[in-house]
Amino acid sequence: MGRTFRAALLVVLLCIIGSAAFISYKVFFSNPARSIPLLKGSSVIEAVQTLERMGIKARVEEEDSALPRGTVIGQWPETGVKLRADKVAILKVSRGSEKLPLPDLRGLTEKQAVARLEEAGFVLGEVQKINHERPAGVVIAQNPAAPVSISQSREVGLLISLGPAAASGMVIVPDLVQRDEKTAEALARESSLRPRVEYVYSNSSPQGMVVSMNPAAGQRVARGADVHLRVASWDRKLAPQQDGGEKSGGGAKVTVVEPGIDPDTAAVQNRQGDGAAQTAPDDKKQPPAETKKKVASIRYQAPPVSNQTLVIELIDKEGEHTLVNRKAKAGEYIKINAPYVGEAVVTIYLGGNFVWQDRYN
Repeated sequence: MGRTFRAALLVVLLCIIGSAAFISYKVFFSNPARSIPLLKGSSVIEAVQTLERMGIKARVEEEDSALPRGTVIGQWPETGVKLRADKVAILKVSRGSEKLPLPDLRGLTEKQAVARLEEAGFVLGEVQKINHERPAGVVIAQNPAAPVSISQSREVGLLISLGPAAASGMVIVPDLVQRDEKTAEALARESSLRPRVEYVYSNSSPQGMVVSMNPAAGQRVARGADVHLRVASWDRKLAPQQDGGEKSGGGAKVTVVEPGIDPDTAAVQNRQGDGAAQTAPDDKKQPPAETKKKVASIRYQAPPVSNQTLVIELIDKEGEHTLVNRKAKAGEYIKINAPYVGEAVVTIYLGGNFVWQDRYN
């Protein structure tokens, strides 16, 4: 009896010792601790793959950083610390919040502003619309305001004009002169007006620019009324023809529409000039030529897209001048003080597309 009890007790002790040895082996030998390598500075993909090869799981946490998106900026445990395979390593990864210059969107249509934001890589935020004296559909403010450099992950809010508040079914005609044709038509429609376009020959205004309109800006008209737009064209076939008398050029009388001068007035002045050409000019009656030069302060921030041709043109009483015609660097800030005579129109093109136009008096 005593021998049987001692034998049973020995078996139990052997089982306990064997279980303890098995557990110790599983804990200390089958799942050994591994030394964590340096992961900072590598990409998150490379870091995760390195940990997986070691049998260690990774948890990724994103943080704002000036480093490129996806770069490991921190790790736990630190380099050299040992970690078992059943544990989790933490990787802190850059969210890619590099600050970039925000373009000035004021004066653009809502569609143009959204396109500029997308092109620059920014996120469109809340869009609010209010009644305002500016034409309907035009950006009157933005948040944050330009010029400023912000993270691309930050949202940009826009405040859009609904145009002046209508009274008794009437709307106020927006100012469409000196705008490109498509923008003018869009603003007219957004103001509940119907654009009617007529092309007139002009060699002193940018092609496609509205040189005059009827009714004039600021007038109150019925909602849905027509607004007639005269758009500059360089096609000489559109120049008015004249029967008999001396003809200029290839048989066509050229009507030059100066910026700010109604085309009808210009045509009348040209017709009157035929009779005046028969007599010697009276020097006393001729106004002195305007030679005093002014300076147009031109500022433009190129979008963060490289290898696009930037063209900046200026037209004044002395003719057309190309101020810039070259490849623009990504995010480049252009600053030009250009002299001009009389009044000037500055037009900016990027990659062959119209970007901006401004008038200097």
